[in-house]
Amino acid sequence: MARRIIIIGANAAGVEAASAARKKDRSAEITLLTLEKTAGYSRCGLPFVIGRVIPNFRDLIVYPPAYFQMLKLILRNETKVTAINTKEKTVAIVAKDGATETLQYDSLVIATGADAFMPPIRGREKQGIFSLRGLEDGERIDAAVKDGAKSAVIMGAGLIGLETGVALIERGLKVTIVEMLPQILPQMLDADMAKMVKDHLETKGIYILTGKAVEEFLGDEKVTAIMADGERIGADLFISAFGVRANTKLAVDAGIPLGETRAIKTNSRMETDVKDVYAVGDCAESTNMITHKPMCAQLGTIAVRQGKVAGANAASNYALFPGILASAVTRLFEVEAGVTGLTEKAA
Repeated sequence: MARRIIIIGANAAGVEAASAARKKDRSAEITLLTLEKTAGYSRCGLPFVIGRVIPNFRDLIVYPPAYFQMLKLILRNETKVTAINTKEKTVAIVAKDGATETLQYDSLVIATGADAFMPPIRGREKQGIFSLRGLEDGERIDAAVKDGAKSAVIMGAGLIGLETGVALIERGLKVTIVEMLPQILPQMLDADMAKMVKDHLETKGIYILTGKAVEEFLGDEKVTAIMADGERIGADLFISAFGVRANTKLAVDAGIPLGETRAIKTNSRMETDVKDVYAVGDCAESTNMITHKPMCAQLGTIAVRQGKVAGANAASNYALFPGILASAVTRLFEVEAGVTGLTEKAA
């Protein structure tokens, strides 16, 4: 009987896991389950479509349907996974037509990614707060710009926040970025380097407020302004870029242990504490190569490498993930900023 491999998630980590599994086992039945309408696209490119560096959101699709067909991978879009039973080795799903089904697996790869994080800010239930996590999020922001938005407030000055700010400036909007910490790119750059990037962005017209926490979303049903440390800031468009949190609910409900970072604990084979269950990408915890401490990096490059390792192992091979260096790079107008290893603060 052919080996049954189920992968929950069908973007960077999930598709790489499926591809690696197929290379190691030509006869395995490999199924990818995703709640999204579109699979196999690059999340990292979303701000660059909004900024018209990349012409169309469809251009972000790295693995089109033909790829899955060529590798004989079963892709089930708009399918919700409701439960994992590690004792019975089953996954319960709800298909896009509403039908329920239980699938059996021999190996399971959890690539559930991460969800946009919203702090407990007053008024967060109001309409009009956007995030940029998936393809449809990008399309909604793009539509708001086309509908006439003239100004935007971006909450958070990490990679996504800054890249989105640059994109909206390129589209002609007035942009304000609000960051709670005293510098931009706090997880990526030392303070002196961050100041150089901030100064450059401000010369391009982005208004950046550091050391200011968003306290409240103002407006009736729809947000019209934020209150940040007593300062009222209005805009047409509000984008939450506070960061992401590992999507671990399925794992927790199934009794699969989390690690110190609150992501799914894995070993060097990307296997969890439950036999034949692997976790990869933004939902998984690995080891930092420098500190040798647990880390959840949530970077596309890490997701790809972890996916290849887990996919090979899910197909009864033996592969090891060496650990995380957390290398990342971005381009903000003419400035390129990158990191590998640790900041001074982290060290």
